[in-house]
Amino acid sequence: MLRIERSERGALVVFAVSGRVGVENIAELQRIVDSEAAERKALDLKDLTLVDRHAVGFLARCEAEGTRLENCPVYVRQWIAREAPPHSFSELCREEAFGMNTMRETSGTEEQTVAAGFHGIVGRSAALQRVLRLVETVATTDAAILIRGETGTGKELIAGLIHRLSERRGGPLVKFNCTAIPAGLLESELFGHERGAFTSAIARRIGRFELADDGTLFLDEIGDLPLDLQPKLLRVLEEQAFERIGSTQMIRTDVRVIAATNRPLEELVEAGEFRADLFYRLNVFPIDLPPLRERTDDIPMLVRHFVAHYARNVGRRIDTISPDVIDTLVRYPWPGNVRELQHVLQRAVILSHGGSLELPPLAVKTARPPVARAKTYDDALREHIVEVLRETNGIVAGPRGAAVRLGLKRTTLLSKMQKLGITPDGAVSTPAQEKGRGVYRH
Repeated sequence: MLRIERSERGALVVFAVSGRVGVENIAELQRIVDSEAAERKALDLKDLTLVDRHAVGFLARCEAEGTRLENCPVYVRQWIAREAPPHSFSELCREEAFGMNTMRETSGTEEQTVAAGFHGIVGRSAALQRVLRLVETVATTDAAILIRGETGTGKELIAGLIHRLSERRGGPLVKFNCTAIPAGLLESELFGHERGAFTSAIARRIGRFELADDGTLFLDEIGDLPLDLQPKLLRVLEEQAFERIGSTQMIRTDVRVIAATNRPLEELVEAGEFRADLFYRLNVFPIDLPPLRERTDDIPMLVRHFVAHYARNVGRRIDTISPDVIDTLVRYPWPGNVRELQHVLQRAVILSHGGSLELPPLAVKTARPPVARAKTYDDALREHIVEVLRETNGIVAGPRGAAVRLGLKRTTLLSKMQKLGITPDGAVSTPAQEKGRGVYRH
């Protein structure tokens, strides 16, 4: 039963909504809204539970009429963004068909059920919830966003969610993978070209920036964008204008850019492979996606979600997933993250006979501790600096110092050494010698 409590907080009138909201409550909702319309300023949804499509329609309508929704859960905000608000409450009352299953939230030891309508994002771990809170915070702004994470962590899903929660959701979401197009065609793909601009340009082509006008442009794998194209992208981001190849006409565009990468852009900047000014322009609001091994609490839920999905697709009925199977999947390090889990479960459903999920042999055999970590950029840089310091006998500055040999300023080298935990004496001494040294030469 719907319960609406009215409380005064200074000049703010707040209504706390709780309990299940069903079709039978719509008339009551309408009466309350009509009677309190002059005073109603906000709806506090802190205690909102067990919502269905009609409740979401009611909340969407309230927001469309100027009522602020406070403490709105992320999953409700996602649903509101997808569901267009009804034209009237009477129209809402006439709706009898439920387009989605009720989202059920349980607590304690009860099984948690997540509807597939969460834009493909399944999970309740603290790491994922932190990401969703950041998404909800930044989605309503036009700030540039850089989504960082390993391959398979769902960067494209997060970009799509940001678009759907933004004021630009009525516009297009244009996706572009910077590694999927040959380097020579990237500029044409992004900015378009005129007929005759080059040999194969037999007709005018509209670029992705033009297609994304009044919407969102998602640039995936931005770390692989060629260096010579980066200043042109920076110019468009700064001026919101560009020219097609072969044209002198300036085209204005209103585009919100979301970039994504699985590469460490800061290290690429230091190595001269990525422009620092473009990095700072894209990195206004970074969102770091956790790898699946850091959100293992979500794996059982993801398993149930994907198994149900693929079982429906192939016409199978999987009633049982044994605890041993779940344990094997939880312990596996998942270097390919959610994408790898998804493909393993698709294969498992296809190979399963009967009502119990059977993991393929490959998934079981590969469930082992991760291999030793490969040498990183910091490891290589540390080794190189230590080697040069040894050659200069620990001298940093001066004409014979390590800074000159490395082509760096003295202060820059000292900063890198501090970051990497290198001392001049430590670089040239054995542990026994280092204990008795106290000279710091620079």
